[in-house]
Amino acid sequence: MSQIKIFFNYFLFLYLNILLIFPVNNTLHKNKIINNLFEKFISKQNIFPQQFSIKETNNYQQQPSPGFITNCSEPICEGPLAPIYCSGPLISSAWYFGVQHQCPGTKLLFEPNEILKNFRKIIRGKVIKKGDFMQFCEENFANTDYIKPSNLTDWQPSPKNFELINDSKWRKFAVALHQIWPLLSREFIDDVYKNQHFYPVLSVPNRFLVPGGFFKVFFYWDTYWILKGLYFSNLIETSYGVLKNFAHILNYHGFIPNSGNIQLSRRSQPPFFTQMIKDYFDITKNKSFLQEFLPLAEKELKWWNQNRSIIFEFKGKNYLMFQYKTKTNCPRSENFLEDYQLGIQSKQPLFFWSSTASACESGIDFSSRWYNWKNNTENGGGVGGEGGGEGNEMSRVRTSTNKVLPVDLNVFIAMNYWTMANLCKEIGQNEKAKYYQEMAQNLTDSIHQVLYSKEDGVWYDLDLVEKKLRDKFYPSNIYPLLLENRPNDVCDRIVNYLYKSGALEFKGGIPSSMEHNSSEQWDFPNGWAPQQHLFVVSLLNCKNNPKAKNIANKIVNGFLTTTFNGFFNPKKGKPAQMWEKYDVRFGDGQTGFGGEYPPQSGFGWSNGVVFGIY
Repeated sequence: MSQIKIFFNYFLFLYLNILLIFPVNNTLHKNKIINNLFEKFISKQNIFPQQFSIKETNNYQQQPSPGFITNCSEPICEGPLAPIYCSGPLISSAWYFGVQHQCPGTKLLFEPNEILKNFRKIIRGKVIKKGDFMQFCEENFANTDYIKPSNLTDWQPSPKNFELINDSKWRKFAVALHQIWPLLSREFIDDVYKNQHFYPVLSVPNRFLVPGGFFKVFFYWDTYWILKGLYFSNLIETSYGVLKNFAHILNYHGFIPNSGNIQLSRRSQPPFFTQMIKDYFDITKNKSFLQEFLPLAEKELKWWNQNRSIIFEFKGKNYLMFQYKTKTNCPRSENFLEDYQLGIQSKQPLFFWSSTASACESGIDFSSRWYNWKNNTENGGGVGGEGGGEGNEMSRVRTSTNKVLPVDLNVFIAMNYWTMANLCKEIGQNEKAKYYQEMAQNLTDSIHQVLYSKEDGVWYDLDLVEKKLRDKFYPSNIYPLLLENRPNDVCDRIVNYLYKSGALEFKGGIPSSMEHNSSEQWDFPNGWAPQQHLFVVSLLNCKNNPKAKNIANKIVNGFLTTTFNGFFNPKKGKPAQMWEKYDVRFGDGQTGFGGEYPPQSGFGWSNGVVFGIY
């Protein structure tokens, strides 16, 4: 047996044993060990980096072959930087050698074509050593911070809105959160503007607020709740600059991507730009602002209509609705190795990789909500029940976002249509207002006709293949309440459903799901600030239903209590922080867990939701 085969079989043996030794909820620990094994073995040998891989063949058998052969056609980003940061042998070599967090760096030292030419020199006709690769990285990239702290020039220590808070405990909390905004304020360094094509990020003209933790640049839907906090803190000038940043992004891309990082530039996030515009107008009543920004909101909605709409038949009638469905079908460079392995394991790698990116686009990354639930263990339980998976219904290998019609996205689009109709009226565009009102009503009706469960009295995602409702609890099950005030009988049924679901039993708010067997971060027992806010506002649209109002108040009190305790009275040994997610089983501020990375603090949207729901 050749040295390559010996290595491959030994590594596969170690990998399978790691899968057995470490439970599924230790994904992060498991991946670190796998990466260390790669680095340990490869660094000791003269290895051509394409030697160790799993080739995709017609039946997707696992075998040694040249390269991480993905056969994918739509990389996660486009343009001159794509072969460096998003797909191809350079990024896969970085993962081979376990240096993906160092190389490629945050700045190019030469033109992209020159760097690719230099890379080809070290692999053409000879083996590649880790030392050679690291030298290439050092000579062609720099790792430099391309953003810096930015002064919030409109920040004042005592905003007027805080005078409205009568309770001294909650005023103390508000003042503390207000102190965090300057710590999250960033801007790009001057060199990014001078040499934009040397950086894997899209610069924006004004300062912005980052979520916190290792999230170093702006993110789309986080910003909606961050802005709610900024408005309460009377940071109106900063808020306008943030909206101008999104205007710049829209004009550059034609839509608003997930984030400013190039690796995330071909997927979006839940479309809240129109709602950001509404919130700013509600505060300022500036009609000139509407004249400036409504064309941009229209541009974004047009993009969603052209790129994320789907026409399908359901119960003998055709519908046009929306789904998260990215065009990309390659592994994500930010988690290349795990995506690659799971894609091959799924036996439908292109579908899996696309569905994984689509899950990221949903903002709910990751969750059992996007899994194929058909437990076909007889055939191995792969994606779509076609075999090849782990035989585990709650494994990420089952991610099938592209076959799900989600409640929340359709609600957000319909909500945007209703908002556009109202805002167009504000500036006298009555014909356009009628157009958006018709669009809003049509989509609202479709949501009710397709996604409403007469049996349970709530709305479920639809399986587009099976044409069946996916009847598990997620907070989005009641989001259609955001669209209109429902009569008492509808709200009574929703209240009964919520009590039966078990989702109201927790001290710290509403959980992201009731799925106990998942290790994903958007599943039980984690609760996230955006879902608390949307869930509460949904319930408050049952305006004449005291039971719904009581549930909303319970969730508000639970979330405020756990965030307060996590910040002022943390558990022994835990830092005092605002977290991106919380364990809703407790009201003591314990952070949530699971997913691809450790819990992050800061935290922009948690701070914003506290201000937004108080």
